[in-house]
Amino acid sequence: MSRARSMTPLQLADAVARERDGRPDIAAMSDEERRAAGCMTLREAVEWERLPIVPCARPGERTHGPDPDDIWALPAGGDSDG
Repeated sequence: MSRARSMTPLQLADAVARERDGRPDIAAMSDEERRAAGCMTLREAVEWERLPIVPCARPGERTHGPDPDDIWALPAGGDSDG
């Protein structure tokens, strides 16, 4: 007996709607099926694609020695006012 004959119509429809690697074919799903599967609806997917791509942040410049404007780096017991 072939595998298709032992499947219920619902299982057969699910197998047809899957890609070769076993993942569901989301493009063929309705919005209700997408929500039930926990996927984004078509409208949400379109909005997601329109999000701007943020470039990678550049690391800050490295400094050497104490920061002259750092009030907490003053010598112990010293005042900057004189």
